[in-house]
Amino acid sequence: MRQYIFTPFLLLCVVLTTKAQTTSNNPNAEKYIYWGYLSDYKLGQATEAFTAIDDMLQTYLPEKNEPCLQREMALVSLDQLLHDTDNDATEPFYTFINNRMLRVLEDLDRPVTKGLRIYKLYNDGFIIKSRKATVAIDLIPGGSDAKPFIKDSIIYGIAGKCDALFISHIHPDHANLNIAKSFAARGKKVIVPYGVWVGVDPMIQQIEVPEVETDIEFEELDLTLHVLPGHQDDVYNNINVVEFHGEGTVAQTGDQWYCCDMDWIDHVHEKYEIDVLMPNCWIHDFERHIRGFGPKLIITGHENELGEHSIDHREAYWITIKKMELMPNLNIPYVLMTWGEQYDYQR
Repeated sequence: MRQYIFTPFLLLCVVLTTKAQTTSNNPNAEKYIYWGYLSDYKLGQATEAFTAIDDMLQTYLPEKNEPCLQREMALVSLDQLLHDTDNDATEPFYTFINNRMLRVLEDLDRPVTKGLRIYKLYNDGFIIKSRKATVAIDLIPGGSDAKPFIKDSIIYGIAGKCDALFISHIHPDHANLNIAKSFAARGKKVIVPYGVWVGVDPMIQQIEVPEVETDIEFEELDLTLHVLPGHQDDVYNNINVVEFHGEGTVAQTGDQWYCCDMDWIDHVHEKYEIDVLMPNCWIHDFERHIRGFGPKLIITGHENELGEHSIDHREAYWITIKKMELMPNLNIPYVLMTWGEQYDYQR
């Protein structure tokens, strides 16, 4: 009986030849057979999943309180994709996030006739648009300098349509110097915490005195910025309370996480009428913060930050849903948004 000895190289040749013959004989029938090609399979799966999720999220838009089943399934499916680190640097992911940011860029031209339009961008980034002003908070491209998540043409296009930039703290998942410089180059103010980027550009303005509340008037934009002296541990963290005169007041907390600040945060609602609170989703003592600010609406940020954190600190959307379920006595509606979505708020 004839015997065959298969070396690894010979076996590889047989496999590749067989695959090539099969594909050439009937390319359509065999197009989606991935046996032995695990990376190709995962890439194909990510492509289909990101596309389906994007379609579902465009069909079932952000709404108050617990999302409908279809939207919740889309967000939970997105959690699963974004908690698989193999997807972080893939083309399906970049296509997904850039398509969504491109819609923000295009939608920013749509006028606001009443109230506020709130856009959620990557990580803890937000844009708030009123009739007279468009303000960005913690606007970043994400990723690395060599490979940003959001293309330059899109993120700098978005920056160009904003009138001012407010930065909560220096950490790179909230602050990007190149973005700040792009605002400054257009003569637009950038407000940053005490001691950050000192001397870089006159339009990049630091809070002059730490540990005290600072009020900054933007008369040309018909708004007032109230900077509350927050902290992420020992890092200065501006809590930006933006009062759009006659339209509404929003507060974004950055990475507020310092127990001792709670003594004054408990009383924020006594001084300010907060319409929309935008806390990071893992903020210390979530319910106590909400009661301190006393908002009419909650929009969380910081879900699925694909940075230095391990996947247990990527903060899934399903966790935000569960947290809100544990606080029924608050009786404050919330809107769960993901990247590239907007929500119109009116008093």
